[in-house]
Amino acid sequence: MNFEDINYYREIENILRCILQPIPRISFSTFVRVVSGHKVIPIDEKQDKELIETLKKVGYQVKEEVEKTNGIKAPNNDKLPSRRNEAGNYLENYVKKVLNKFGKAETPFTQSGKKKNVGYPDLVFHYKGKVIYVEIKTYDPEKIESSLRAFYASPPSEKGGFKVTTDGYHVLLAFGLKEKEKNQYFIEEYIIVDLSKLEGRIKHEFNASNKELYNKKTIIHKEIFNEKEKKEDV
Repeated sequence: MNFEDINYYREIENILRCILQPIPRISFSTFVRVVSGHKVIPIDEKQDKELIETLKKVGYQVKEEVEKTNGIKAPNNDKLPSRRNEAGNYLENYVKKVLNKFGKAETPFTQSGKKKNVGYPDLVFHYKGKVIYVEIKTYDPEKIESSLRAFYASPPSEKGGFKVTTDGYHVLLAFGLKEKEKNQYFIEEYIIVDLSKLEGRIKHEFNASNKELYNKKTIIHKEIFNEKEKKEDV
């Protein structure tokens, strides 16, 4: 290897080392703009007072809808959630129903024109000429001070896969759930978050799937104990 090659590989190593370093503080607005090319509009408490009041009503009415069904249940089949995270998934239907009383709420389309359920944001809400991207979260009121990860958004793995297609407001509607009976969740608290004011961090990681991790190339030994026991029994 000549001198030029050594310098080249050293430079590549230094670049990768910088790329893989975590970014300790970045605004969500910057993240969205870099990934989508669109601006996150901050909510102005005076100019957007009507929107704020509407979102307050949404929280109250979602609570009422949950009480009507005697706890959060799955759409169509009235199945109770088996855990808190599942209750959060079911809750999206309640929120969407209530939002549609005030405007039009729907599953967002990606930049490539496909309707997509997974990933940020959960809904896009069209309200009096405004576009509001809505993320729905649930939390345990007793653990709201926890430092565990509560919110994340990832760049799409496919080109044009991000679900932000225009400048707009970005809000998180968070519902504090209380389990009164087993798997029977009710809303105890409600928080509206202006995501334009959110700051977080970006952590790069190396990752691999099971298929990539366990294959003929990587495995040096594999033993299935149940098969061995069966042979011994015979």
